[in-house]
Amino acid sequence: MDLNFLLNRAIKFHLKGKLDKAELDYKKIIKSQPQNIIANNNLASIENIKKNYKNSLHILENVLRINPNYVDALNNKGIALMGLERFDEALNVFNKTLEIKPDFLDALNNIANCFKSIGKYEDAIGYYQRAIKIKPNYVEAIYNSGICFYEINKFDDAEKKYIEAIKIKPDFIDANFNLSVIKLLKGNYKEGLPLYEWRKKRPIFKKYDFYESKNEWLGDQDINNKIIYITKEQALGDYIQYSRYFPLVEKKCAKIILDPPKQLKTMIDNMDINYTHVDDLKKLSFDYYCPIASLPLAFNTTVQTIPNQIPYFFTPKDIKNYWRRKLNSNKIKVGLKWSGSSIYADDKNRSTSLDKFLPLFDLPYEFHSLHIEYTKNDEKLKNDISNLYCHKDEILGLDNTAGLIDAMDLVISVDTGIVQLCGALGKKFWNLLPYTADYRWLLDRNDSPWFPSAKLYRQVKKGDWDTVIQKVKIDLMNFKK
Repeated sequence: MDLNFLLNRAIKFHLKGKLDKAELDYKKIIKSQPQNIIANNNLASIENIKKNYKNSLHILENVLRINPNYVDALNNKGIALMGLERFDEALNVFNKTLEIKPDFLDALNNIANCFKSIGKYEDAIGYYQRAIKIKPNYVEAIYNSGICFYEINKFDDAEKKYIEAIKIKPDFIDANFNLSVIKLLKGNYKEGLPLYEWRKKRPIFKKYDFYESKNEWLGDQDINNKIIYITKEQALGDYIQYSRYFPLVEKKCAKIILDPPKQLKTMIDNMDINYTHVDDLKKLSFDYYCPIASLPLAFNTTVQTIPNQIPYFFTPKDIKNYWRRKLNSNKIKVGLKWSGSSIYADDKNRSTSLDKFLPLFDLPYEFHSLHIEYTKNDEKLKNDISNLYCHKDEILGLDNTAGLIDAMDLVISVDTGIVQLCGALGKKFWNLLPYTADYRWLLDRNDSPWFPSAKLYRQVKKGDWDTVIQKVKIDLMNFKK
C-alpha cells in the first residue's frame, strides 16, 4: 500500500469537501501507520467539521503526545474545545499555538471567534484586526469583526466591514444580509429593503416556500385581476407586522391566496379582506407569489410611508366580551411578558425573568401574565406575588391572547410577537428592548413608525434590565387610564 499516494489523495478529497472519502483514506493510513500525525490530525479536523468534538480530542491527544508543538493539531484541539464550549481551555491552547507561531492566521482568527462566542466583542475585534493586518483580504475575519461591531452598537463600523467583505466576495450571502439589517436599523429602507432579499439565500430560509423568481411579485408587475400567493415566512410577529399590507394588495384588485399560521387564522379572517386559504384549493395555481416580508419592498416603503393605521387586527366579539366580564375591576390592568421562545436565536439577549419585574409589583395595580408556560423559577416565584394573575390555558390561541390584551389598559413586554399583536390591535404597549435591538425598532427613538401605540425602553448597557425596569416603574407610577 502506497501511503504517500493515499495521504495525497485523502488531502485532495478533504480540500474538495469529500469528507467521507477522505476519512476512509486517513483511517487506512492510520491502520498501517498509527503514529502518522498528519493523517491523525486531518482525521481530527474532519471530526470537528462533523461536530464530533470528543472524538477529535481523543485523536489529538495521541498526536500531541508525539509532537506537542504541532501547531495544526493545537489549532484543531482549540476548535474542538470551542465546540464543547470549553472556551477558557480553548483560549489557552490557541495562545500556546501563537507562542510557537506568532503569525498563525488560523489561531488568531480562532481566538477572535472564541472571544466572540463568549461576548467579549472588543477583544475579538483586536484579534480579527491582527489577522487582517497579516492577510488584508481575510474575508471571514473582516465579516466577523463586522458582527462584533454590530453587537456593541458601533453600526457605522459594522457597515464598513460588511461592505469591505462584499467587495472581496460579492456573493457573500450573510454579509449582504447583515448589511441590509444595518441599513434598515438606520432607517435607510431604500437601500435596506432590496438588500433584505438576500435572506432568501440563507440556509435557514430553505424551509420556506420560495418559488421561481420569474413568478415573484416585488411591485413591478400589474396585478389587476391576477392571482397572488402571499407566502408565510419567519416568526408569528413578522406575519402580524406585515399582514397590514394585505388590504393594499387587495386595493390593486388582486385575488389573494394566503397560508397564514394556524394561530393567526381567526385574526386574519377578522381583517375583512377577500382571500382564499391555500388549504381550500384542490390545486395551487397562481400568477405571482410574494413572500410576506417582501411586501414592504413591493410597496416601496420608507420610514415616512409605513402603513400604520391601527387597529388592523380585531378580537372576536365573544372573546372580547368574555375578558371584559371576567376582569371588571376598576384597577389599572397591566399585561406582562418577560420572556419569549427559547428557540429564537437571540433569546438570551431579548428575554429576562420574572424576578427582574419584581419592583413593578409594589404598585397598586392588577398585573396579568401573558405567559402560558413558565420556567421552574418563574413558576415558584409567581405564586408569591399577590397582584399577578396567570391565565395559562385560557389564553391558548392568539385570539384568546388578544382578548386578554384588549382587556388591559397597558401591556409591558420584552420584544416578542406579543408586542406586534398589541400594535396590530391598537393596544398601548411598552416594549423593553435589549442593547442591540431588532432592526424594526430603528435607532435613538422611543416611538415606532410601525406601531403608533408603542413606547420603547432601550437598555443603555448590554444585559442591564434593572435600569430599564427602574424607568418603567417611574413611568408606570404616573400612568393613567
